[in-house]
Formats: sequence, C-alpha cells, structure tokens
Amino acid sequence: MSVQEKTRWKNWADGLRQEMMTSLTPEVTKTVATITSETATTKAESTLRSVRFWKACQAGKSPNDTLATAGFEIEFEPEDGKNVSEVTLKLNQTWMSILQRVLDRKRA
Repeated sequence: MSVQEKTRWKNWADGLRQEMMTSLTPEVTKTVATITSETATTKAESTLRSVRFWKACQAGKSPNDTLATAGFEIEFEPEDGKNVSEVTLKLNQTWMSILQRVLDRKRA
C-alpha cells in the first residue's frame, strides 16, 4: 500500500471514529462499495471484496493495519465464503471505555 493510499485510509478511519464518538455510536456497518467511495481508494474492488483483505485488516497486519490502529474491531460475513459485501466496524475496548465514560457523564 502506497503512503498516499495509507494516508487516505488513516484519514477516513480517524474521521469515522470521531463521527462515531460524536454521535455516541459504538458500531457501524458499511458496504464495501461505500467504503470504496468514502476512502477514495485506488485499490481494486475485487481486492476490497476479498476475505483475505478483511482478515488482514482484522489482524492488524501491515500494510492493512490502518483500521486496527485507528481503534476498530472488524467483523464481516463472506457471501458464498469468498466475497465480502458488508463490514461492521466496532470501537475497540479502549475507545469503548472512553465512550462509556461520556455516556455515564450524560446520565449523571
């Protein structure tokens, strides 16, 4: 992954996390097409639909470590065992703790 490509993903992931924290949303599900559009990635859609790509993201393996580094846990269900059409991004334990403190303050 090029530096420019990695920067696109990092900026998108950081923005998404900020949006989720602001809206007090612990998880979002997005289609691969939406992620492709929002990240402005130059990766082929076939790559983004592959189980292998998302498993690498899940594991936080470079060069696909951007989402894990940004504080996301990733879940997906491959269609027919081969292609991914939707991805659920959840705040990791660190960010969930921060979100929980915000929610607790709102209730107090």
